[in-house]
Amino acid sequence: MEFLEARIYQPDEKKFGDDAIYFRNSSGDDWYDSYGKFTKKYKLCVEPQTRVVRSVSEDAGRLYPAGFTVVEVDTLPDNFSIDGSWQYIDGEVVKRIPTNEELVAISEKKKLQLLAKAADAIAPLQDAVDLSEARPDEEARLKAWKRFRVEVNRVDTSAAPNISWPAQPE
Repeated sequence: MEFLEARIYQPDEKKFGDDAIYFRNSSGDDWYDSYGKFTKKYKLCVEPQTRVVRSVSEDAGRLYPAGFTVVEVDTLPDNFSIDGSWQYIDGEVVKRIPTNEELVAISEKKKLQLLAKAADAIAPLQDAVDLSEARPDEEARLKAWKRFRVEVNRVDTSAAPNISWPAQPE
């Protein structure tokens, strides 16, 4: 069973009163007349264009289908979540392969996180050097963190996912 591209609408006869939200699919079928036709264990709300899974329930009545296509499966993969990393393809839930743009964005985020971590490590060490109070081990750690920061800055995130990230100092 698939309930394609659910949309909110106002029926002539409101079986559940004025406070209920009513949905119908691209064929004009009412959600409340249709959701009992789902027979498999899991009902999923998927984005119609990308087929990315955004919601799941064993009870179709607990889903908010507006803007989604509702599908069903008997099993879900191990580690399944609704975080955008799974798609419904050909009747199965499969791991989603990120686009190149998404991989670049993920790499850019990682780069910013590593630079922030380096800045946090460098600041107190640099203070000790500036005050001429740094111990030899602190000077060595400062140099290592600065080298790391330079290497991270040189990372070309457009090469994602084929990036060799520099090793963090200990």
